[in-house]
Amino acid sequence: MKVYIKSIAKLSRLDGEPAYREFLSPIEARRMSRMMKKAIVVSTTALREAGISVPDAIITGTGLGSLENTEAFLMALRGITDDTPRPTNFMQSTHNTAGSLLGIRLGAHGYNATYANIGTSFESALLDGWMQIRLGEIDNALVSAFEELTPTFSRMLAKTGFEGTCIDGILSETAVSLVLSSSREGALCELEGIDLLDADDDMDPDGAEILRREDYTAVFGNNYSVSALGLAMGIDKIAAGARRVVIKNDFRGEQFARTVIRRI
Repeated sequence: MKVYIKSIAKLSRLDGEPAYREFLSPIEARRMSRMMKKAIVVSTTALREAGISVPDAIITGTGLGSLENTEAFLMALRGITDDTPRPTNFMQSTHNTAGSLLGIRLGAHGYNATYANIGTSFESALLDGWMQIRLGEIDNALVSAFEELTPTFSRMLAKTGFEGTCIDGILSETAVSLVLSSSREGALCELEGIDLLDADDDMDPDGAEILRREDYTAVFGNNYSVSALGLAMGIDKIAAGARRVVIKNDFRGEQFARTVIRRI
């Protein structure tokens, strides 16, 4: 069974802050970190564009999870701030917070998983959804990738000499949601395959356009899940006329992944 990408929504450093009031009430927004709010925006947009209210599966990839909540809890616990440790900050500091929140808001009681696989967290989540649809276990899946950058984390990195940059470019954030489906109707492209590799190789399809990590980090900055924005760039290339695009992810020469999409 083939797998298609029905829709994709993204927020990157190129975009300003979204109009959260269109998706969240003021009370809800006050209780959520920026990453959680962005997760609601992109997932709601992707599902709306795909014409799906409740997905069969919710699969998320994140390298660091919710930094804002983690920092708030740990700083209060250490007495760095005057606040007392809040249970809400603790509960929302886990990596699966975004996926759980989406499941609760959507009333989705099906498969819900989060992958925290450092630089290939997104591809791990994408591979899970792709395989389940290929096997006929589900008909569609909401696959997302989220990373946030906080002032405290930025200051910590600056002390190591990064000062807002790293060997792969400007540090940034990622918020991407896409809908995978077994239905071809209205799809943006076909998701032909995903590979998690031990090393980079040249076994790419003939005639395919290649997007390497340095190509999309030059545009979107660098973070653990920036390859999800690389996939969005690849989908734009398909829309512009490319027949097949390969998005390659070489994370620090330690983790490697390859995603292949093609025009329908």
